[in-house]
Amino acid sequence: MTHSPFIGTGHNPEGPDLPLGFGMRLAQEPAAMEAFGRLDADGKARVVGYIQGSHSGEEAENRVESAVTALRDGNIPDA
Repeated sequence: MTHSPFIGTGHNPEGPDLPLGFGMRLAQEPAAMEAFGRLDADGKARVVGYIQGSHSGEEAENRVESAVTALRDGNIPDA
């Protein structure tokens, strides 16, 4: 049984909730979604924290793209 990343709000026992825009972009990049799904809870938290550390909407969009590209290419985005 495979688990897909959790998207939404509230308590998620498998790690942090995904920002909606990040979840939508992951859905468009299956390789990135699979890579994110393979991360442990700490790795997922680092990626989400990287995105949520943005200071503007534009920066958040850029970080989402950076994270998706890094995951697709087999890397973890810098936190």
